[in-house]
Amino acid sequence: MSEYRITVLPSGHQFHAVEEETLLEAALRSGLNIDFSCASGNCGECHARLLEGQLGHEEHHDFSFTVSEKAQGMFLLCSAHAAGDLVIEAGEAKSPRDIPRQRVITRIHKIEGASECLRIVHLKTPRTQPLRFLAGQHVQLTLPGVGALDASIGSCPCNGSLLQFHIPYDGENPMVRQIFDGLRRGAEIELDGPFGEMTLDDDSPRPLLVVAQGHELAPMKSIIEHAINLDLGQPIRFIWLAHEGEHYMENFCRSWGEALDDYKFLPLTARADENDVAQAGVAVVAICNEIEDLLNWDVYWAGSDSFNVTLERALMEAGADGERLFYPRRRAFERSHVEVASG
Repeated sequence: MSEYRITVLPSGHQFHAVEEETLLEAALRSGLNIDFSCASGNCGECHARLLEGQLGHEEHHDFSFTVSEKAQGMFLLCSAHAAGDLVIEAGEAKSPRDIPRQRVITRIHKIEGASECLRIVHLKTPRTQPLRFLAGQHVQLTLPGVGALDASIGSCPCNGSLLQFHIPYDGENPMVRQIFDGLRRGAEIELDGPFGEMTLDDDSPRPLLVVAQGHELAPMKSIIEHAINLDLGQPIRFIWLAHEGEHYMENFCRSWGEALDDYKFLPLTARADENDVAQAGVAVVAICNEIEDLLNWDVYWAGSDSFNVTLERALMEAGADGERLFYPRRRAFERSHVEVASG
């Protein structure tokens, strides 16, 4: 099976593609935040320009380029295959503001009982409407006629067609109650998003410290899986603080060490009588025991509002760079996106 190196300008990012996959599939698999929408050759959002090399097989698509655009080497990433090493010009998202707000009708693929008080919900999008998002973002999920909830995406942006969410029990939320009672496979869930400014800075060469409190593992899982797909080489330290018996994906988190060169996982158990402020204190003690010089690290974390604020203050006091601390500062549904992609 031949494998080719693809260089994307103006970013200079590179990925590898085999003849059997489209260039879009290869780019997303490799972790690039490449511009696309329908992924089926209808919208033209994934247009690119061939600068060097030769394209191979091109799948049928309904989008039409003008004669002038064809002469300039324009093509669709979702339809084209490589026949050798390529240099292309294509758009990539640089920040959350480059990602359009989308409204997608998804369906329940499966629901896992991760623990007595947590369900892992897998949603599948239509083939022509994969969700485009950045690692660390969240969405609004709505069960028509029942209710809605805000949920962090717990899966990698490399696959926007199969999405994962970690839902803790909330007896006050009718949608959550139905999830725990058991929604049937194929039930429709309306998705609106993505939202959130806390996303992985994948251009930073600094080592990564990642911290999760309880079920807020979800956005941190998305960030680490994205780092794996990008084949990042810097050290990664992951601390997961949860109550006894609630490290529901502990073995999975350990397995990331097989894909990362310098990775260490530290599960911490919080006592039942420790509040969020106390838990943040436990986390920062473990961090300082593991890392001598926090100044040179990028730190990502997610937890309750009080946990987040307390940990930020403690990290600053421990010498962390205040410009390189990232956590979700707003959980409300942002309305700053002016463009809405709906189907």
